[in-house]
Amino acid sequence: MYQPYPYYLYPIDRPYPTVDISMFQQSVTAYQQTLREAGTILNKLAEPQFARLLMSAAQAGNRKEVDRIIRTIGTRTPIETQYTPTGLSLTLHAQPADLSCCTLTMYLRWGR
Repeated sequence: MYQPYPYYLYPIDRPYPTVDISMFQQSVTAYQQTLREAGTILNKLAEPQFARLLMSAAQAGNRKEVDRIIRTIGTRTPIETQYTPTGLSLTLHAQPADLSCCTLTMYLRWGR
């Protein structure tokens, strides 16, 4: 037998859990600190003498010296460096390490 009206299922109301923003706030705060340190790094890299020293060590393939030069900037955030003939990649992992929420990678070109 045919039903004159279509059968309609009413949705069951399933409430979402209460939103907890504490981890998100910690991530934002950690990333803000990372961005401040990135600014410090960029200001130092903008100094011609520092840039020349860094590029010379990289061109010579002296990874230890490149890392030492980068550490002299004095940031609290650990910096991972990678470089090629065309540029420099700096990766900063937001602190504290136990949060491991955020990573900032900057690629700066220095050659063709």
